[in-house]
Amino acid sequence: MESSTARARDEYFVQVYRQLRQAARNARSANPQQTMNTTALVNEAWLKLEQTNAAANDRMHYLKTAALAMRQLLVDYARYRGAEKRDRAMELPLFEELLPGTDHGAADDVLALEDALGELEALDPRGAEIVVLRFFGGATLEEAAELMDTSRRSAARDWARARAFLRTRLAS
Repeated sequence: MESSTARARDEYFVQVYRQLRQAARNARSANPQQTMNTTALVNEAWLKLEQTNAAANDRMHYLKTAALAMRQLLVDYARYRGAEKRDRAMELPLFEELLPGTDHGAADDVLALEDALGELEALDPRGAEIVVLRFFGGATLEEAAELMDTSRRSAARDWARARAFLRTRLAS
């Protein structure tokens, strides 16, 4: 018998699936060397959410949680790909089935983004949150504002400030 929480999560996943695929596609297109395919990224995010067995209050809460899961997966994958010595016992579901490739440029880019996001989180948590929602979750500015419980105008300012910060950090 399936619990109501699991059923709700499944319904929300179906509702945000296209949006998550588009966000994954965008994240990958920003990093052309990225070897993790879009379907694998979205499916891994779903698996991660299922394993946590967390409750999803509504569609927007699920989208926010899925965006964080996709961010974590991309960073984990970049670390896995960029490691000089891999622990062979380390299990990363579906990663073994991804397209082969040895270029570590994409891994370096994702790790640089993660470092810059970490700095941004320390300085401007709202700015970091909107980046995660928009970049990893595919949320529109309006959806991000709703998720952050702020006005669209404030979200637009946070987004502009965060993008400027990341551009500066990633350019250096």
